[in-house]
Amino acid sequence: MSLIFWLTIAGMKAQVIVTEEHHAFTPDAYWQDVDFSDTSLVSNPKFDDMMVDFLYRFSFSDEKSFDRQWVTGVAIILEKAKVNMRVYEYALEFLLNGYSKMGKSQIVDYLLTYPMLFEGEISMEEGLRLDSITEPFQKVKVGAKAPDFKGVTIDGKSYQLYESDADHILVVFWSTDCEYCHDFLTEIRRHLNLKSDYELITFALADNQEEVIQSVKKMRLHGFHFYDPLRWESKPFLDYHITSTPTVFLLDKEKNIVCKPYDWFELKLYINKNNILINK
Repeated sequence: MSLIFWLTIAGMKAQVIVTEEHHAFTPDAYWQDVDFSDTSLVSNPKFDDMMVDFLYRFSFSDEKSFDRQWVTGVAIILEKAKVNMRVYEYALEFLLNGYSKMGKSQIVDYLLTYPMLFEGEISMEEGLRLDSITEPFQKVKVGAKAPDFKGVTIDGKSYQLYESDADHILVVFWSTDCEYCHDFLTEIRRHLNLKSDYELITFALADNQEEVIQSVKKMRLHGFHFYDPLRWESKPFLDYHITSTPTVFLLDKEKNIVCKPYDWFELKLYINKNNILINK
C-alpha cells in the first residue's frame, strides 16, 4: 500500500510516494541514471523533485533522527554534484533556501561549510560564487554578530540593539495569524524572566499595528515590540534573512548569535545545557 503526500522544501512542493521501497532503496541506485556533470540539471524541475524525494526517502529510514539523516542525505547529494560546480552551486542554494524556510538552522549552518568540498578542489572564482550565494545566510549563522537595529516600538519607545546591556537577548520574528508563533512566545513568557534575565525584541507581521498591540497585550509579553508595514521587505526582516515565522535568535551580551532554536524545546535544551536562568 502506498501513501501519497506533499513534502515542501525550498518553497516548492514535490510529490513523494511512500512505499515499502523506502526501506530498501540505496543512494547509488537512486541516482544511477542522473548525470551530475550535465549542467542542464539546473533548469530541470525534475532534479528539484528528485532532491526532495531523495531526502525524504533517506530520512524515512530513521524517523527519530530526521536532522542527522538529512545532513547525511545532503552530503550525498553535494558529493555527487561537485563534479560540476554549476550543479553544486544550484543544489547548495536550493537546499539553503529550503532548510532555511523550514527553520532547520543546524542544517543551514552545515550547508554554509560547503560540504564535501576540500581545499584545492575549486578555483578562486568558484569560491567567490559560493560566497555570493551564502552571504545572506552567513551574516546570521550561529557565531556571527547579530545585525544592529534601531527603531521605535509599538508603544513609542526608542530602542537600539547595540546599546542594550542585557546579558541575554531574544530576537523573535513572528506573525499575528501564526498559532505556532503565539505558542512559542507564550512558552518564552511562561518560562523566562523577561523583566530581568532576558530582553525580548519582537518583529511582527500583521495587517496593522493595532493587531500587534492587541496580540502582545493578550500574551502579556514584556519587551520591545516592533511593527513595520513593509512586512517582509522591512529592514530587520531583510537584515536577518527571514523567510518564515517564527524565527528566533538568542544573543549573548556581545550581541553574538549563540542559538537559533527551531522551537521552545530546542531553546530550553540550549538554556539548560549552558546553565542560563530559566523558570521551572
